Amino acid sequence: MTIKKTLASAIVLSTISITPVLANDWQGKTNDAWLDGKIETALMLNSELNNFEIDTKVDKSKVLLTGTVNSEIEKDLAGKIAENVEGVKSVNNELNVDPNYTSKTARAGQNFSRTWHDLNTTAGINIKYAANDDIEATAIDVDTKNGKVKLTGTVKSDTAHDLAIEIAKGFDHVSDVEDNLQVVN
Repeated sequence: MTIKKTLASAIVLSTISITPVLANDWQGKTNDAWLDGKIETALMLNSELNNFEIDTKVDKSKVLLTGTVNSEIEKDLAGKIAENVEGVKSVNNELNVDPNYTSKTARAGQNFSRTWHDLNTTAGINIKYAANDDIEATAIDVDTKNGKVKLTGTVKSDTAHDLAIEIAKGFDHVSDVEDNLQVVN
C-alpha cells in the first residue's frame, strides 16, 4: 500500500512539474488556451484591475484585450501585464476607457448597499417610534426606498406628527421624508 501511494505521489508531482515545460512545446489552440489562462490569472491577481470587465482572446500567441476600464492607467496596466506573460508575442489593447464606467459587480454591490441601508432605516425608525410614548408605532407605516422615507398612518396630535417627521429626518441615510400622516384626535 505504501509503495502504491509513493508511486502515485511521484507520478502526480512529476506531472505537475513537467506541465510548464511541456506547455512551451504546445502548439496552436492548446498553447493559446494555456496563454489565455495565464493572462486571465495574472489580471485576476492584480488588485488594481477588475478582470471580470476585461476580455482576453489569444490567437497564435497574439493577445486581444477588450472591455471597459476606468482610466488610461488601468488600460496600460492590463496591456503590460499581458505583454509580460511568457509566450505572448504581441498585445492589441482595445480596452475602452470610460471614467464614469461602473461594472456590473460594482452596481450589484451598490444596489445591495442601498437596499441594506433602506431596510436598516425602516427598522430603526420603527424601533424609535416604538420606544417613544408620544407616538403609536403600530399606527404608522414606514417605507424606505433609495433613502426616501414615506410615512403613512395616523398620529394623535400635532406634536406627535412633528416628532414622527423629525425622527425620520434625523436618521442616517435619509435623503427625504414624504409625510402622509394624518392627525386624528
